[in-house]
Amino acid sequence: MDFTDDSPQLGQADVDRDALAERGVRLADLIAALDATLDHSSALDAPRDGWRVLRRYRTGAVLIGAPVDPGGSVWRVAHVEARGRSVVMVRPEPMPLRASRAVRRRGLELRWPTVMTSAPSMGDFVVDIVNTGPARWESDTDGFYVVGAFTDLGSTDFSFGWVDSSQHKAVPLDPGEYARVAVSINPGTWATMGAGTHDLHAVLVSLGLRTSTPLSVVITTDLISQKQAARSHTSPASRRRMLDQQIEQVHTQVSASHSLDRVVQAVMSAQTDDDAIARISHVLNVDEQGAASVYHSPLQALSPNSGRRDQHLAHLIAARDRVH
Repeated sequence: MDFTDDSPQLGQADVDRDALAERGVRLADLIAALDATLDHSSALDAPRDGWRVLRRYRTGAVLIGAPVDPGGSVWRVAHVEARGRSVVMVRPEPMPLRASRAVRRRGLELRWPTVMTSAPSMGDFVVDIVNTGPARWESDTDGFYVVGAFTDLGSTDFSFGWVDSSQHKAVPLDPGEYARVAVSINPGTWATMGAGTHDLHAVLVSLGLRTSTPLSVVITTDLISQKQAARSHTSPASRRRMLDQQIEQVHTQVSASHSLDRVVQAVMSAQTDDDAIARISHVLNVDEQGAASVYHSPLQALSPNSGRRDQHLAHLIAARDRVH
């Protein structure tokens, strides 16, 4: 199963469109076929029939689900670890089937406003979310959180940490209307930033919508110093400790990448965000802060062979070594 932002979603998980249309089988039969063990107490109020594999992960883990209603608008799901290692717990909350990100963002564009393209920036960036479609756009639980990432001129390759964009409430937009929102830059960016001209890309996180063209930004040493000073007025020793913490977080991501099945199972069986973090802490034998950093990491950062993560780690170590 190959997924893109054209795939429907259950929660934040992309699922196979064809699998949604299958008849499905009994939960007990599917669990047996996957060589797993069912936690029966978690499935007491779940559908007994109609279960099918909705997604297969590269790790060998799978997401299974069954519709609750005849129209398939609401589902119960469970995560199954790689064969022979999983006790399956059906998630307690029904999950509404969501249209793909491509459908949910239809009609929206991200545009750099004139204030960004015609005047020098002092490091505070905004972008317009514009409804270019013929009808009113309204949110399907998606938020208006936009992140920015700098690249070398001409490069389009970048990544950013996962965040819960629902905290940045979206507003309805009639045709031609726009919402101007701040572009969030990771404060840690300034510790590894070099002076010069860079491209700034913006992404509307929950919808995977990005600016069609980057904003060319001249980054000066004064701006870098200003941003670093605004972030913290602490001593070099304190700044070094903060960089050490970031380095430790990346090392924790590396550890999580080698136990990804167990981390995913911990998250899928959790009742709340705090519960998920506590379970990850137990699985990886790390403190709450480290577990939280894993929980809020993009899957890309947890890949066993993430070159970007290794590059980020090298930047952090170099930045720490420059602190005196």
